[in-house]
Amino acid sequence: MTDDVRRRSLPGLPSTYKRASNLALIIGLFGMSGWLGNRATNAWATPDSSPRFVIRHARIFDGKQLTTADSVFVKNGKIEALGKNLIVPNGTPEIDAAGDTLLPALIDSHTHDWGDSPKQALLFGVTTELNMAGIPSVIATLKQAARVDSDSADILSAGNVITPPKGHGTEFGVPVPTLASAADAQQFVDERIAEGSDYIKIIYEDGHVCHIPFTRLSREELSFSIAAAHKRGKLAIVHISSQAEARDAIEAGADGLAHLFADSPPQPGFVEFAVRHHVFVETTLTTIQSALGTPSGATLIADKRLAEFLSSDAQSHMKEQMPFVCSGKLANALAAAKQLHDAGVAVLAGTDAPSPGDWNGASMHGELELLVQAGFTPSDALAAATSLPAAVFQLKDRGRIAPGLRADLLLVRGDPTKDITSSRDIVSVWKAGVESARVKYRAGWAN
Repeated sequence: MTDDVRRRSLPGLPSTYKRASNLALIIGLFGMSGWLGNRATNAWATPDSSPRFVIRHARIFDGKQLTTADSVFVKNGKIEALGKNLIVPNGTPEIDAAGDTLLPALIDSHTHDWGDSPKQALLFGVTTELNMAGIPSVIATLKQAARVDSDSADILSAGNVITPPKGHGTEFGVPVPTLASAADAQQFVDERIAEGSDYIKIIYEDGHVCHIPFTRLSREELSFSIAAAHKRGKLAIVHISSQAEARDAIEAGADGLAHLFADSPPQPGFVEFAVRHHVFVETTLTTIQSALGTPSGATLIADKRLAEFLSSDAQSHMKEQMPFVCSGKLANALAAAKQLHDAGVAVLAGTDAPSPGDWNGASMHGELELLVQAGFTPSDALAAATSLPAAVFQLKDRGRIAPGLRADLLLVRGDPTKDITSSRDIVSVWKAGVESARVKYRAGWAN
């Protein structure tokens, strides 16, 4: 790569965020997503001062499939042109990507954020995080920072979730609003929107799967909450832990499920039921694996391609056990993912990071591998982390490589459409056409 493209001024190295605490767990176990309409296209500014450059000789995955194009021209933070033998203005810096694959930057459909977690995400090629629960004031600060910091992933968020008194989310000593009755659902949703929620997340679980008893919303409260979100044009995403809860949520009109379930194999008729109701599902296989007793991050830190960009705190966190072990089998969640995908249900890659065993950014590469283990083709797994979440969340300016879209790009060595772990061998990450200085971060960890 040319020095013109490689050299960037950088703010100071980020401080590592604290290892998992009870607050991390509450945030890490929440699930959500959102219906943004046309708001999504105007959520983030594209800098007119972004450098122009052309990437040549690349293998290009456009978010859905490999293309015949081998070059991408980036100007003013957007993809100006895509094709073969592109003619660009004289003096345009050129990047020779022979042997490499260019992808849309990744979108994690289920995260939780504070501190410098958006910076961690971007180090590993995730330039957009769909936060599934967070403290509104913290999220507002992170959103604002991402608007001006090319090294921080963009964030959308559900903010405070809908849960009843003594429901999941109230057990950690963090003050959270709770829903008192179905009659209060509309006001409760309106208050969340006033706080800045981009979509509404609803907790619907009694805790029996993980042997932690919670009060659960009634079916009436669940239905009223979903209807209240829809009345304001917001997606309603429901956190579940069991197949029975998933079915209740879908029947009540949920747009999406914040997690897959592992307590039982998909029952006959469940997949067809999900198809009929046009629901989408966020995978969170890495957290499910951790909740079943195997920290998902342990294998990731053994991969040098990831480990060299993980601080010692991050590596310690990724080895951590959940403070409980849930009932079920990972094979059940993998089977649900594959059957839903094969039936045409939108299955979105999400990690639930940074719950114990997970880390923002890095765990997305484990999630992709688990999707392939479930039976997805590598290309379908990549689509679940790029074009598909962009379509579901109506993020019309990203998730694909096409002229006019934002230049959120990920260049990796090798071919992840054949070997999904090649997504870990990152050459460069660009957010709105500005390259992340990953090497400087790595030097900071090493020192």
